[in-house]
Formats: sequence, C-alpha cells, structure tokens
Amino acid sequence: MNNYHIAVVEDDPLFAAELEEFLSGLGYGVTSYSSAQKFLTDIRQKECNLLIVDWSLPDLTGIEVLEYARKFHPDMPSIMLTARNDRGDVIRGFEAGADDFVSKPVDPEILRLRIKSVLRRYNGNVRTRPESVVLGPYLLRPSTSTVYFDDEAMILPKREFDMAMLFFTNPNRLLSRQYLAATLWGKVVDYQSRTIDTHVARLRKNLKLDPACGISLSALYGFGYTLQADVHAMNPAREPLAMSA
Repeated sequence: MNNYHIAVVEDDPLFAAELEEFLSGLGYGVTSYSSAQKFLTDIRQKECNLLIVDWSLPDLTGIEVLEYARKFHPDMPSIMLTARNDRGDVIRGFEAGADDFVSKPVDPEILRLRIKSVLRRYNGNVRTRPESVVLGPYLLRPSTSTVYFDDEAMILPKREFDMAMLFFTNPNRLLSRQYLAATLWGKVVDYQSRTIDTHVARLRKNLKLDPACGISLSALYGFGYTLQADVHAMNPAREPLAMSA
C-alpha cells in the first residue's frame, strides 16, 4: 500500500466505478466526483496527491477544473482523460496545467505508468504560488493581498483579491461567470444571480481599471468578463513604480 490519494472527476458512473476499483487495486486511496461542482466544493477543505479529470463534464470543462486546481493548489499534479487528439486541444490542456494526457478508451497499463511517472516527477518538487504578478502599471502581491497601482497600494478583501488574480493571470481571455463562481465560491451560480457582477463592478472601481491605462475589464453580456490589456501593458519591461516598495 502507498500513501497517495487520487481525486477522480468523471461523470460516467460505470467508468468512474471501474476506475476507482482499478486505482484502489493499485493501492491508492480514491475519491470520485460525478461533477466539477462537487469536486470544487470538496477541494477547498481537502488535498489530494493527484487529480484525474475528464475533459467533458456536465457543469464545467476539464480545462476549467484544472485551472481552478492550479489557482488554489499549485502543487497538485493532474492527468486529463480525453477522447480528443487535436494538437490545439492538447496545447490548451497543458497550458491549463495538465501534466499528462491519457486517451479514451483508457488502457489500464498506460494509465498505471502515467500515474507513476507524474507522481515520481512531483515527489519532493512542490510548486508555489507566484510571489507577484505584474501587468502594465499594476503589481499584485498574493502574500499580502495587496495591489499596487503605480505608487498607490490597495489592500483588498481576500475574495476580491482572488478575483483580481484570476483576471490578471489570464489577460485578454474570456472567463465565464460559471468559472468565476466555481473558482471563487466553489459552486455553480444561478443565471440570474448578480453576485459575480457586483464583485466585478467593485473590482473595476477599486482598481481604477480603465482603457486609458491600457487595462480594462469588459463584459460579454450573459456569459462572462475579460481583462483587456493592450500590447504596451503586456510588455514585461514596463514595471510599476511600486516594485521598489
């Protein structure tokens, strides 16, 4: 027996049961989740040594689940199960944080070896959350939940800062309202809920996000939000004055 615990996010109950039996037979502890929401709720209180997630889930995509895991558990290795073999899809998966892929239908021996390989790579090699994020005139420091705008320091409530981190580490990318809700609250929100919109409006105001400084926060009605950054803001050579603070 080993001490590794694996979280499996798979909505096919028959395959999930077979996978759990197989992994348990290899000596791993296993917790299965039939939806992304159940996993996201649980993972806030628990940690696991490896995440195995299906690409296609009923509430969120496997990509979004991986991105959530990377934000709050940057040291958690992951394997994605997918029937997709398009090069672009594979690249998206790796960019989201997947450490490896196993094609469906799953070959048990291939999966066993991939699990062993991923866990071996991570043994004693824990990745940490970035110390700071710089984008245009903004500097975000997770250690103090502080945002610097040029030479002004703004300490944000934790959830508001976590939302800022999501946007500033994903510039020019549309983040769905459901992804924001699952990442920040660990649940799926009702379509008519104004919770996300209220927090976004507060963040936009507090951080003075405006096209004039090259960074703005825009909405795609009914779907989500994008932190839009122009090419000058994306230039890593442009650092805020607060870097020396």
